Amino acid sequence: MDNSANYRGKNLSKALKKGDLQAYNVLFNTYYARLFNYALKLANDESLAKDIVQDTFVKLWTKRKQINTDLSIANYLFKICKNEFLTYIRKENRDRTFLDELKIETAHALFVEPDDKEEVSRIEEVKEAIEKLTPKCKQAFKLSKYDGLTYKAIAEKMGISVKTVEIHISRAYTELRKSLKTLLLLWF
Repeated sequence: MDNSANYRGKNLSKALKKGDLQAYNVLFNTYYARLFNYALKLANDESLAKDIVQDTFVKLWTKRKQINTDLSIANYLFKICKNEFLTYIRKENRDRTFLDELKIETAHALFVEPDDKEEVSRIEEVKEAIEKLTPKCKQAFKLSKYDGLTYKAIAEKMGISVKTVEIHISRAYTELRKSLKTLLLLWF
């Protein structure tokens, strides 16, 4: 039985707000392709666009009780999608800055003889922090920062998705920030 007539406009929004899974499926089937094309234009990367759209629909479901049923659900979806992309960009920039600093120190540690005991100590702390990462996080991190591979290349090499690579590297950043917070304050 096709209830698609019941899932239009405000009725669709109201049903979703109540947690109706069929309404969610109607929205997914109706807007996935359009959101993917929109995210692809923003990200210029198919894998990232898919991840952004997936995150958009997850956010729609988790925030469904906050939906204003008087407003357009399509506009709401595109706004979530745009915000997910902007969140990704902000996170990438923040992580890139931190990692650029860490990469400089690590490269210095690998290629330059330290001048004093304090510098030797800092270098060892960086190496130890990296070695304490979980095996997959450490592998993804090293492939990205030491070998200069893209997330896509890392995904292929490790046999995992690009999203999983992002998760591993994000976890690595988080752990390194915790481990090296005091050390970085002393460096800069």
